Amino acid sequence: MNRTEILLLQREKVLTLLSENKENRAKWLTELMDIDDEMEEMEAAKLKAN
Repeated sequence: MNRTEILLLQREKVLTLLSENKENRAKWLTELMDIDDEMEEMEAAKLKAN
């Protein structure tokens, strides 16, 4: 399993937690943004390498 697949699984888990756990909404939104940022950085690095 590569890093992108792991991040996608984490993202799905965070989205589920976000919908189920309203009291920690800020925490899950922050986690979601971190995952998305890392995925964007990986994509930019991939494009730069090609």
